[in-house]
This record gives sequence, structure tokens and C-alpha cells, in this order.
Amino acid sequence: MQKHSDHARTAGAVQALGLILAMTLPVTPLISLLPNLPQLLRHFAAVPHANFLVPSIITIPSVLIALLSPVSGVIADRLGRRRLLVAASLVFAVFATLPVLLSSLYAVLASLFVAGAAEAFIMTCGNALLGDYFPPQARKRWLGVQASLGSILATVIVLCGGLLGGISWRAPFLLNLMGCVVFVWLLLFTWEPKPAAEQRDAQVIAAPAAGFQWRTMLPVYGLSLFAGLFYYFQIELGVFFANLGVRTPFDLSLITTVASIGVIVGGWYIHQQKGRSVTFNIGLIFFCYAFGYIGIGLSRGYLMALPFSLVSQAANGMFIPTYVGWALGKLQPSFRGRGMGLFMTSFFSAQFLAPPVLTLVAQSQHDSVLAALVVVGGVSAILMVMTALRARALPAPAPGS
Repeated sequence: MQKHSDHARTAGAVQALGLILAMTLPVTPLISLLPNLPQLLRHFAAVPHANFLVPSIITIPSVLIALLSPVSGVIADRLGRRRLLVAASLVFAVFATLPVLLSSLYAVLASLFVAGAAEAFIMTCGNALLGDYFPPQARKRWLGVQASLGSILATVIVLCGGLLGGISWRAPFLLNLMGCVVFVWLLLFTWEPKPAAEQRDAQVIAAPAAGFQWRTMLPVYGLSLFAGLFYYFQIELGVFFANLGVRTPFDLSLITTVASIGVIVGGWYIHQQKGRSVTFNIGLIFFCYAFGYIGIGLSRGYLMALPFSLVSQAANGMFIPTYVGWALGKLQPSFRGRGMGLFMTSFFSAQFLAPPVLTLVAQSQHDSVLAALVVVGGVSAILMVMTALRARALPAPAPGS
């Protein structure tokens, strides 16, 4: 690993794609194992508390990302983001693939616990390096590519996970060997940037060098947590379509895959757009959630709901580029690791809050998840209006900002 900083190099597609692939690693165990959860439950049925422990195979990494990301960010700012990212990708590749050789459920959980800790470093350091390597406009484009390409890769991983699950419960863990590819890619084609070289970022808000800019970042984290609920409500997309008449697992996977095209479109839109402010994009995201969720909730069949689900999924495609870009644009270079670690904590915390919030809203609507979606869409519409009013109150941006 290179220990020196490099002024002469200019990051391009090779570095961006390497970081995008790295940030796909944390979702690989999650989405590759989802189709095989029933098989895992059957295999470990004799283990005490298997109904709790087996789903933990999927949730442990996300819990660790939420808990450890701030710590990983502080360490990355001190020791170097690229160095830790390369090391974390190797640790992930080893421990996330290790269950292929394990028989004990407890050993599998322990292995994925270590992999989850590595994922916290991958998400934090990967996003921080994206800010290190690219100025705001290029960064925005690559974040759009990340959303679109990530959706395509997720679809491929889900399909491969299902196929490998037909061979053995162990086989889907082989997909985590992608970490080896990422490790070699990052080792060969990335470098540790120097903070001084990053001052070209014109969107960074001035802050005292002595400390982290809490007053600037707390609104970003708060809105990311709150808006993240709308992002993660779509974890229940299969439940929504089941309530609209889709019955078989194959049909559910097919229709949710079609809906995920919206994520690709949303990411492509962010990649292509020029001159739009963060406020505009946040308002557009809330509009898409409002239109999509209300439409799904009022639909009388899954075919009627499908176009609305495409719109709500487009909001998810715009979400990560918009909010990550917003956070990176406000962070001082020396605090990007810590800042992105705190962002990951706020965003992943929404993943655990979304299901109980949706359940509570559904209970208030006579246990109707579709009626709950209409309520959620209405809240999103209110937030869209508030964002529009906020945009009108802001001064016009300076030329070239």
C-alpha cells in the first residue's frame, strides 16, 4: 500500500468505478441471502432461538455500519482513508466468504460480525474518498452512476444468490469473493490524497480548523435520518404488491425487479443534470415519494400500482447522490471521514426505524398497509411544499457555484 500522498495524479473513471464497486460490497451479503432465508431457517431449525438468530445473519452488518461508522471515520481521518478502505475490503472478502467452510450458526454469525465491522469502514472511507478525488460536479455525476449501477448489480446479485441457493445454503456466500476483486482494484489504482489538494472544492463551507462543524452538519444528519424513512419504506415493496394481488414468490420478485428500473432512472437523472441545487433535488425526491406512495396506496391492483412504484423507486435512485453529495459538499477535507461516518449512522438508523414506523401508521389505519402508504405519501407532499418554500426564501446562487 502506498504511504505517500500524490499530487500529480488525477482521478477518473477507474478510481470512481473502484469506489462504486467497493460500496456495493456491504449490500452483497444482504441481498444475496434474502431469497435463501427460508432455506437457512430450515437448515438451522434445531439451533435454539433460530428464528431470531438466522435473520441476524442479514441484519448484523447493517447494525454494525450504524454503530461503528463514526468511529471508523475518526480513525480514517487520522490514519488515511485509502489505506483503511483497502484493508477493509480484504477483511470483508475473507470473513464474508468464510461461512462457506463453517457448519455452526454461531461461527457464521461471528464471521459476519467481523465482516460487518469491515463494512462500516468501507462505506465511510469509500464515500470520503469520492469527495477527496472529485470536485463537486464530477462527484455528483459519479454518485448518480453509483445509484444506477448499484441497482443493476443488486438485481444481478439477487438472481445469482437465488441460483446458488439452489445448490446449497453455503453457495450464496461465494458472491462475497467480489471483495477480492475490489481489494486488488483499489490496491493497484488508488492512492492517498493530500488534504491540501482537496481545497479546490468550492462548495465546502468555511469552518474553524480546530474542530468539527457540528452546527453545519447536524441539519444534514437530521434530515438524512428523517428522509431515510421514506427510502427504507420500500423494503416492504413486496408486501405492498402482495396486498394488491401478487401471490407467488416468483411473481413478487419479478414485479419488484421491474419496479427497481426506477432506481436506475433516478440515478441516471442525477448523473445527467446540470445546475440544479440540492434543495431542488430534495424537493423533487419528496414529490416522487408523495406521488408514488399515494398512487400505490390508492391502486386497485398490482398492474395499476406498478407505474407509481417506478416513480417512488426513482426517488430512491436520486436519494443517495443528493444526500451524500450534500454532506460531502459541506465537510472540510480534514473531517470527511468523521463526517461521512456520522452520515452513515443517521442513514442506516432509518433502516431500523422504518418498519416499526410503517407498522404504527398501518395500525392507525385499521391495519391497512395500503392506507398507511397514503398517509406516508401525504407527509411527503407536505415536506415537498416546505422544501419549495425554503427554496424560494434562499438567495440566488452565485454564478458558477
